[in-house]
Amino acid sequence: MTGRLRLALVAGLATALTSSSLLPLVDAGRWIALGLGAILLVVLVGEGSRRIRVPRPVVGLTQVAALVPYLLVVCVPDASGPIPTPDSVNAFVDLLRVGGNDIQEFTTPAPASNGIAAILLCVMGGVAVVVDMIAVTYGQAAPAGLPLLALYSVPAALSRSGLGWAIFLIAALAYVLLLLAEGRERLLRWGRPLTPAAPPGHPAMRQYRPPARGGGRIGLAALAVAVVVPALVPLSANRLLDDNKSGPNSHRLTTINPVVKLSDELNRAENVELMRYRTNAAAPGSVYLRISSLDRFDGRTWQPSERQLADVPKDFPKPPGLDPNVKTAEVVTRIDASDAYKQGSLPMPYPATRVQVKGNWRFEPEGRLLLGDDKQDTRGLSWTVNSLEVEPTPAQLKAAAPPPPDLAPYLAVPLRADAVRRIQDQARRIGGTGTAYDQARNLEEWFARSSQFRYDTKVPPGNGASAIENFLEQKVGYCEQFSSTMAVMARTLGIPARVAVGFIPGTLQTDLSYKVSSHDAHAWPELYFAGAGWIRFEPTPSRGNSPTYARQDVAPTQPTTSPGTAESLPENRPQTSQSAAPSASATTAPVTAGGSDGPHVSGRVLLIGAGIALVVLLAAAPMLTRARVRRRRLAALSRDLAKGADPPEPDNPADSRGPVLGGWAEVLDTARDLGHAAPEAETPRQAAERLLVVLAPGQDAEADPDTAARPVVDAAREALPLGRARGRAAALRGEPARP
Repeated sequence: MTGRLRLALVAGLATALTSSSLLPLVDAGRWIALGLGAILLVVLVGEGSRRIRVPRPVVGLTQVAALVPYLLVVCVPDASGPIPTPDSVNAFVDLLRVGGNDIQEFTTPAPASNGIAAILLCVMGGVAVVVDMIAVTYGQAAPAGLPLLALYSVPAALSRSGLGWAIFLIAALAYVLLLLAEGRERLLRWGRPLTPAAPPGHPAMRQYRPPARGGGRIGLAALAVAVVVPALVPLSANRLLDDNKSGPNSHRLTTINPVVKLSDELNRAENVELMRYRTNAAAPGSVYLRISSLDRFDGRTWQPSERQLADVPKDFPKPPGLDPNVKTAEVVTRIDASDAYKQGSLPMPYPATRVQVKGNWRFEPEGRLLLGDDKQDTRGLSWTVNSLEVEPTPAQLKAAAPPPPDLAPYLAVPLRADAVRRIQDQARRIGGTGTAYDQARNLEEWFARSSQFRYDTKVPPGNGASAIENFLEQKVGYCEQFSSTMAVMARTLGIPARVAVGFIPGTLQTDLSYKVSSHDAHAWPELYFAGAGWIRFEPTPSRGNSPTYARQDVAPTQPTTSPGTAESLPENRPQTSQSAAPSASATTAPVTAGGSDGPHVSGRVLLIGAGIALVVLLAAAPMLTRARVRRRRLAALSRDLAKGADPPEPDNPADSRGPVLGGWAEVLDTARDLGHAAPEAETPRQAAERLLVVLAPGQDAEADPDTAARPVVDAAREALPLGRARGRAAALRGEPARP
C-alpha cells in the first residue's frame, strides 16, 4: 500500500468518524451504511484519478461526478438509473426539499425519513470530497480540519443537550489520525531512516523515532485534557460531560417546529395514508382533525404560545366561551394511525371533551391539545375522542357580546400603523358594517365563493414583500395564505382570531370509514364569539367545507376592490406556522405565509448546467494537463540543478529520464506549442541554435554564456546516451565534446 493510498483511506476514515456527530440528531437506519458507501466511493474514485495523473483541480470534479449518480440511485431508485435524467434529478431535488421541511419540523432525534436521509448522504459525501481534495490531492491535512469541524459543529449546535464527550473524542481523534497519516506520508517521501551500526567499543546508537510519534502523543494528551478538564471545572459553560438529569416534574415534549410550510407537503407527488377514523357525527364529512393552535402573531409568523401543561384529565374543562343555550351534540370518533405517521400532537376534533389513548401524553388547556411526553408519538396508535359539535344559529352569533378583556392577545396585529390601517380598510370594505358575525361571514364568502381567488399550491415565492400584500394583490394561494389573511383581517375588525392546523375530513371508504392522507393537510381560521366560543371558518376555495352556521343568512354587502387594495405593506410579512404538524413521511408541513422557500431549480436546468461544465472541462483538460506537466518538469529541474547531481542513465521516454531530460523535453514541448517543432534527429545544440535564431535573433547558444537555455542544453547533451559517449571519448583525447 502506497503512502498516498494510506492517507486517502485515513481521510475517508476521519470523515466517517466525524459523521458520528449526526447520530444523536437522526434515528439510526440504512442511511448510515449508505453514507459510509458514499465516503468509500469518494476515496476510491479520488485515488484512481490521482493514479492516472488527472490534474488536481479535476480530481474533485471526478469525485462529484461519481457521487451524484450514486446518490440518485440510492435515494430515488424508482426514478433513477445509472445515468441521471431530468426526472431523476427533479425527484431528488423534491426529496431534498421535503427533507429540509422534515428537519425544521422535528426535534432531535428526528425520524430517518427519506428526505432527511438524502440530506445526510449529501453532507457526508460532500465533506468526504472536500477533505480528500485538501488532505490528499493537495497534501495539506491541517486545513482539512475545517470541513470536519463544520461537520461536527452544526450537529453540536442543533442538539439540545450537546453531543457528549464520546462523540467529541471520536471526531477529534479522527483529525489527529489524519494529521499523523499526512506527516508519515510526507516523511516517507525522503525514504526510510537507517540506523548505522555502532563502531566496536561504542554503545549502540539510539533507534530513530519519527517526529510523527511525538506529535501523536501531543495530540492525544491535548484530547485527554479537553475531555477531563471541563468535566472537573464547576459551572463550566460548555460542559462535555453532561449528566442530562431532570427533576421529577420536568417533561421533555416531542413538539414540532412551527416554521414549516404546508405547500411542500401538498405539492408532493406521493399521497401517504396517515390514519382512518369512524364517527357517529351527523355530518361525518365535516369532521376536521386538529393538531395545533397558532394563537400568537408577531407580525411575521403565526406560532403557538408557550403554556403550562397538565396531566390529561378524565373529563376536559368546559370549552371557553360556550353558553349552555347554544345547541351542541356529542360526537364519538375512533381514530387509527398508521405506522408511518409519527406526530407529537394527537389529532382530535374540536372541542374534545374526553380522550382514551395509551402512552405518555400531556394536556394543553388553552388549545385543548394532547402533546406527546418523553418522545411519545402517534405511530400505530388507536384512540377514541369524545367531542362536541357546536351548532350556534346565525341569530345567536349576531347577538354575541363583545369579547372579554382576557382575549386581547388574540386581537394583536403588530405591524406598522399605516399597514394596519390599510388592512383594516380593506376588511371593512369586504366585511361591511354589520355585526361581527356578518363581517366574518362576508370575509369567508369573499375568499371562498366570490370567484376572485384561485387555489394554487405553487404560488410564486415571496422575498421581502408582505405576504398579505402579495395575496390580496395576486389573489392566488393555498390554505396558508387564506387562513392567515382572514385571521389578520378579523383581528383588525375586533374579532379574536387564531389559526388551526390539521386535516380536512378525508375520503369516505366502502366500509364507511374515512381515510386521511398527507394531501389532506390543511390550515383554517378559528374566530371567537361569546356564547359559541372558538368556531372555525373555511375561507379556502375547493378545500374542506363550511360549517352549517357559516352557510346561513349571508349578510348583503358590496365588496369592492379599490385601487388602494394592494398598497404596499411593510417588510414584516405575516406568516402562519405550526407547532405540531404531520411528519415528513406522512405529514403536513407548517404554516407560513409567504409561498415557497425560493426558486425551484428543475432537473433539466441542472443537467444542462452539468453538461456545459463537462464541455468546458473537456476543452480545458489539455491545457490543464500541459500546465501540470510543465510545473512538475521545471520544479524537478530546479531541484536537480541546485543539487548539481549527475543525470541518471535514461531508459524510458523523456519525461521519465530524470529532471534534466524532463527540462529539455519541456524546451522542445514549449517550442512545439509555439509552432516550432524539432526534427527527431536534431541534437540539443542544433535545436538550441535553431530556436534562438527563430525566437531570439542575435543570440548564439554556444557563444553567449548568458543564454538562458545554455545550462539545459549542456546538461541535456551530457545526459543523452550519444552525448555521454562522445563526452568520454573527448575526455580521453583532451578535447571538448560536440554532438
